[in-house]
Amino acid sequence: MDALADILRLAGQGLVIVGLLITGFGVYAVLKLDGFYARSVVTSKVEAMGFVTVVVGAMLMSGLSLTVPKLLILLLFELLTVSASTHAIARSAWLSGYRSREVIVLDAPEEEPVND
Repeated sequence: MDALADILRLAGQGLVIVGLLITGFGVYAVLKLDGFYARSVVTSKVEAMGFVTVVVGAMLMSGLSLTVPKLLILLLFELLTVSASTHAIARSAWLSGYRSREVIVLDAPEEEPVND
């Protein structure tokens, strides 16, 4: 039984490291992207993925204890609120008239006749 606890602890530590790497890549992506809407999508998705892996890793590391249901409640609350809050922020930006880019269509220049 001790070997199983060690395996779960190592798997949990691995998941926590993966979650931190996902979050780090997300921070890098937010810094590289230029549009508000692209940044908000990346922020919400990366936050959810990174947080899920960190919390699941913490669940595995804690074993069978009272910590697991608390972490599960925290995880469910976060998954329910992160999408709704990002949607509300992006929707309010859209309704207030914020556009990240405007596409301007230029008329094609007329071609000059070719003289033979």
